[in-house]
Amino acid sequence: MTDESSLKALSQALKLEQEGRAFYLQAAEETLDEKGKRTFLSLAADEERHAEMVQRQLHEIGGGGSYALLPDIDATDIDLDGKLFPPERAQVEARIGRNPNELEALHVALENEIRSYDLYRAAAKETESAAGQQMYRWLASAEMTHFDLLMSNYESIVSLGGWV
Repeated sequence: MTDESSLKALSQALKLEQEGRAFYLQAAEETLDEKGKRTFLSLAADEERHAEMVQRQLHEIGGGGSYALLPDIDATDIDLDGKLFPPERAQVEARIGRNPNELEALHVALENEIRSYDLYRAAAKETESAAGQQMYRWLASAEMTHFDLLMSNYESIVSLGGWV
């Protein structure tokens, strides 16, 4: 991955993280369930930390450097060929009965996490820098964790009527 393509990938990543944070803060304001509010606020805080990490890497590469190795981060377990799949839209629309605003917010959040995961997965495959691969793998892993959390809450609301 060239410096130019690294800067492009990092700029896209920064934008996704900032948009994700803004979305989660808005969802927290509009969600009536306290567990839901806490979940969205926690995700917003995660996205802020991710944006700060990406911003540091942008600064390094933009200044003529290279990806900075991030200590204490292990993301070797992420499968760069694995994909995340959202629930089928027809199934979602057929099952939305309770708390449609929360379910709609969760569906948008799931789609956002998939977009971020796919970006990080592709960037990890393209970069030759070990530090860059480490960061992108870690970010992909974090987005997978977010996806799993959101999906479990989505399924809980649909099946049981409440957040987990």
